[in-house]
Amino acid sequence: MAGLDDKERKHGPRKVFGMVELDDIIGEIPSNYVILLEGRPGTGKTSIALMTLCRNVREGRARVLYVTSNECSNKLIEVAKSLGCDLESRVREGKVKIIECPTLGDEYLIEMITEEIMKNVLEGYDMVIIDSVTPLMKILESYAKKRSWLHTVLYKIASAHNVSVIMVCDKLMKQDPDISLLEYLADVVVSLNYDPDAVFPRSLRVLKFRTRYVPTYPIYFDISSRGVKAINAISSALAETLRSKRKSIKINHDVPTKLFGRELKPGTQVAIIIKYPATGLGLLYPYLVLKIGLEALRNGVKVGIIYFSRRRKHLLEEEGILGRILKDRIVEIPAEVLQKQVPHYLYYSDPELGGIDVLVVTGYEKLVELYGVEEINKMLSIYHVMDADLGITTLRIFRTSPSHPDPPSSLNTLSDIVIEVTLNEERECFNLRVVKGKHILRPITILDTELRYVVESLRKEFKNAVSAIRKEEVRARE
Repeated sequence: MAGLDDKERKHGPRKVFGMVELDDIIGEIPSNYVILLEGRPGTGKTSIALMTLCRNVREGRARVLYVTSNECSNKLIEVAKSLGCDLESRVREGKVKIIECPTLGDEYLIEMITEEIMKNVLEGYDMVIIDSVTPLMKILESYAKKRSWLHTVLYKIASAHNVSVIMVCDKLMKQDPDISLLEYLADVVVSLNYDPDAVFPRSLRVLKFRTRYVPTYPIYFDISSRGVKAINAISSALAETLRSKRKSIKINHDVPTKLFGRELKPGTQVAIIIKYPATGLGLLYPYLVLKIGLEALRNGVKVGIIYFSRRRKHLLEEEGILGRILKDRIVEIPAEVLQKQVPHYLYYSDPELGGIDVLVVTGYEKLVELYGVEEINKMLSIYHVMDADLGITTLRIFRTSPSHPDPPSSLNTLSDIVIEVTLNEERECFNLRVVKGKHILRPITILDTELRYVVESLRKEFKNAVSAIRKEEVRARE
């Protein structure tokens, strides 16, 4: 490809990162800016750099030069593949070039790398990623030499030739003069962190954006075969697309309206707290199964189910029927409590599939035992906001116990409807007490036995709906 002079290279401000959600928060970045990705080893810096490379190449916005001092090209290709990025094809197509620079204790290496970068920039590469800059900085022992080299890379290459430069550096100590120098010279600084004991171990913060204010709150993210996905941020376009497809769930019987109101609008967050010594929901359980099941049968509602605790040993007959008939509309989302927590909306947020409309989650008390109340409050705070933005109607069930007599505070403060389930004095049925909801003026209590007629009525409707579906299947086969 012919070289590009400065006038031909006319990339204006653009959204750079491989995380769409991060781009939404930061906005467009001028094409001649220098971006610093800093953090301890293992925080996800290379993954974000590779996803940034792949996105810019895929969308036809850049040819990328990747200078690596940490990994060989074959390993980089494998890492990119694990993120869902076909780096090998991009290299073959000439859209990406990988330069391996073994870490030698010789300043000649720095000159060689600088010349190679300049040569490729003149040949048409308009994004340069240096991963990692740390070993190179260590070769240049004096402050004056480090600043001189960085001035060459940052100003003579980035500014003069309108090229984006992304530098990855390892933060090995709290007070590192090399990091301070890089932070001072960079236009954008993103700091990454990894806490293995946190419910969401990986996070990043934007520490600096020259000439512009950006939010500095932590963005939690996940790394998987789907790439790098933000946990507590969502693409505004995706959220609007999914939210527009949701429909309200109408509550037709009088008794349930005391619990939920006349309808559950998209994004309604319901907390059901089972107060010890009560251990179940009574007749509220079959009501929810039948009501949500009918919504799936009749209106195509897609339901997600997460068990953080053990599944019920004895399922209702209707649950088995729903599982067989609606395999594509009722899905169990993986929830391995001993591994990292991956939000449900990262599994099922495909706008083509419509995502999940209703989510039922049980067993948060198990997570409290593993991570502590503070971490679960953080998790629930994020989930409440995200589910509301996406229009996912969510029912969260928490069982208290002698060791954990109170639920996480976020269940009460952030939920739209809060229902407490207790044993009544005779212990023959359950009290269902609504303590929060826009449809009530003050807390109200009903007995679960008041739902008996409603449950019987819904069972009849359920059988009729299943019968109609089976007849339709028979006609279709004929």
